Amino acid sequence: MASARVALIGLGGIADAHLRKLRWMEGVEVAGVCDLSASLAEAVAERFGVPLATTDAERLIRETRPDAVHVLTPPGPHRALTELALRAGAHVLVEKPIATSWEDYVAMRDGARAAGRLLVEDFNYRFQRSALHALDLVRGGAIGDPVNLDVAMNVGLSGGAYADPVVRHFAHALPGGALFNFASHPASIVAAVLGPHDAVRARLHRLEPDGQSDDELRAVVAAGDASATLTLTSHAQPSCFVATVRGTRGFLELDLWGQRVHVAARSGRVGRLLDDLGAGGSRLGAVLAAAGRLATARNEYVEGLGTLLERFYAAVRGEAPTPLPIAEMDAANRLLHDLFAEENRL
Repeated sequence: MASARVALIGLGGIADAHLRKLRWMEGVEVAGVCDLSASLAEAVAERFGVPLATTDAERLIRETRPDAVHVLTPPGPHRALTELALRAGAHVLVEKPIATSWEDYVAMRDGARAAGRLLVEDFNYRFQRSALHALDLVRGGAIGDPVNLDVAMNVGLSGGAYADPVVRHFAHALPGGALFNFASHPASIVAAVLGPHDAVRARLHRLEPDGQSDDELRAVVAAGDASATLTLTSHAQPSCFVATVRGTRGFLELDLWGQRVHVAARSGRVGRLLDDLGAGGSRLGAVLAAAGRLATARNEYVEGLGTLLERFYAAVRGEAPTPLPIAEMDAANRLLHDLFAEENRL
């Protein structure tokens, strides 16, 4: 089968990760890149050996005739660019958050369905090795039926680009401010574990007096017979992304950035001791793996992106189903928008 022709629109920081992953994938050819900055598009094309660089998305699609398009711009133009790609018959992978409103997301989803094409959101942390292993354990009944899920993500908004008072980061203008740009990640974990939710209550804070938008989100989510708590904050240190799933027969701890999974499901003092020994081994293994990444200068913060892209292009070739079922993407996006809806505020 001929290589899948790929076009990228939007060449911000995340585009580098996409291009690095695509460069080593068999059966994939990056045919063109596009950005509003001509100099950036030309520099990226030269660095990665891409034949076409342009500032015109319509020209990119017309001249490359791509099998798939990666939409990597800020969220505002996602719908228009996705619809442009779908009209050309391309499958579409879109950077998170996929849309700034539920209505735009539904239009994109339904448009892909009508065109018979894939639409996949880049929930890269959902595809980390540790996350996939944890989901296999939970779905396989290792801890029984999920009862409660705690998800916490500590991110930095008080420094760097998010704090620049002169060049305002695009995320501050999103529906929930800068937090909206991060909340897709914990929402994707809640949706993957618990499925669609029934109700949400959330509270937003701005703890940094000079902050340009809210910097902490706390929420309670009801989902059938289970519940979840979600915390997204820039005021807890160190940076982390962790989740604990409590079930009817045990619990599971997931450290997404530390790439660690621990299950405790034994009863009695001996059972708890064995579980504790297992936790120690899991932590030691994660430390050694992190040391190996440090020694080899291998940063795996987008490790899950590689897995997602491999599965996406297997689906494009018709060799596998979509890596992200529409029902799960629906649940994650419904939760994302409900977290920031005024009627759900505490």
